[in-house]
Amino acid sequence: MAQPQSKRLDHRRPSEDDIYPALPSETKQAPSAVDIEVLKSIGMSDNEILAFERQRSAYINKDQIMMSDIKMPPEEFFTQYSDLPKADTLSPDAVKHMLSKLAVIKLNGGLGTGMGCSGGKGTIEVRAGMTFLDLTVQHIAQLNSTYGVNVPLVLMNSFRTDKETNKVLEKYKGQNVRISTFIQSKFPRVYRDTMNPVPKPGSKFNVNEWYPPGSGDVFRSIMWSGLLDSLVAEGKEYIFVSNVENIGAVVDLAILSQVVQRNTSFALEVTDRISTDVTGGLLALYRGKPTLVEMSQVKVEKIRDFREFRSWNTNNLWANLKTVRTLSESDALDLDWVASRTGPEGRHLQIETPAGMAIRNFPGAVAIQVPRLRFRPVKSTSQLMLAQSNLFTFKDGIMTMNPTREIGDVPLIKLGEEFHKLGDYEKRIKSIPDIIELDHLTVSGDVVFGQGVKLKGTVIIVAEHGEHIDIPDGVVLENKILSGNLRVLEH
Repeated sequence: MAQPQSKRLDHRRPSEDDIYPALPSETKQAPSAVDIEVLKSIGMSDNEILAFERQRSAYINKDQIMMSDIKMPPEEFFTQYSDLPKADTLSPDAVKHMLSKLAVIKLNGGLGTGMGCSGGKGTIEVRAGMTFLDLTVQHIAQLNSTYGVNVPLVLMNSFRTDKETNKVLEKYKGQNVRISTFIQSKFPRVYRDTMNPVPKPGSKFNVNEWYPPGSGDVFRSIMWSGLLDSLVAEGKEYIFVSNVENIGAVVDLAILSQVVQRNTSFALEVTDRISTDVTGGLLALYRGKPTLVEMSQVKVEKIRDFREFRSWNTNNLWANLKTVRTLSESDALDLDWVASRTGPEGRHLQIETPAGMAIRNFPGAVAIQVPRLRFRPVKSTSQLMLAQSNLFTFKDGIMTMNPTREIGDVPLIKLGEEFHKLGDYEKRIKSIPDIIELDHLTVSGDVVFGQGVKLKGTVIIVAEHGEHIDIPDGVVLENKILSGNLRVLEH
């Protein structure tokens, strides 16, 4: 393997039409590439060094992305989910043939920090006694049993989640699913002003100085692990990749049929953007090629220019394994980055790549416009409340919307900071309210829900500082605003 080469890195020059901000002003001079021996001494492999240097260089040397070069994709670029052949029209033999070519990859490298959890997202309980991983295993085991196939489940863990996950996997040994794991790369966080690694040679490993470099790492890491070659050798041709916490991301036979029949190299599922879609990517054309514009990276003053862009990245993707191998081996996967500040006073930086960015690298890549039901990520307790509510039922790991819901999509739920940690959320909600007829719920302050509560229309509950609100058992709140103090006394 070729050794990484050091080189001088140059800044981007700022431009008013550039959608991305210039590099931090405290960076006085263009940083040099990090010495390879330093990276080796802090524990990085040759593969990780190559990938890290490329990602770091991509951040520093980011091309200017001019708004004038960005267009909305034309209608013909999208395959509409509603136009796909219905799954129940496919013969069992056809389904068996398609599934025999498939492997499922779940991105399981993230922690549940958004809900105050220290463990991996995959082990968080979504329903009573059911974790994200439980739902995934149930779904694939059912597919394997129903069609007499062997769809393998592959988990991409990170150095943060691998040990815990492998302990949990013991309980699935009796299930009809073969589970493999691989660990994605680990990159050192860097200082924002110098772009040099935070970990020092000879220092003890500090987990807070390292990070998994995003879902885009899946392509190179599965190749380095040897699993990609193993899957190809056993006749697998396609992978379905999604986040473990997206409870809507199940194997869809209609999409799989489209991918197999058309020998698709890469298909990205996108869905209609809604008001709560803030952190994530919009599908666009940049100089005629499909790309994702990560909204968290766009200048504040440029965000309004994307109001008409409606196709939101679900991070559900389907890819041809041999094409993944060819692009990975030739180092032709050029994924854009997402940078975020971390560490004390935001002085550290971590640079990640989303897997959906690969749409610009695969020849003949397509976008499939899917319903929101395929994009139900659970990253916060507000989203967890939706998943645990009577809006959804789960059977064999597949989520179904309650047919009695007559009001469009799911309600908007905003729980205040008192509910953000999973432990606090569970203490404050004795049982999940009935929200079949709910449009909007906002809760702020010291609020506790009793059992059997029913919410309808728009409900706003605000307990100011020093106040407390008890929602009594069995109460029905319809188009109500509650504030002040309300306590239910035992007698």
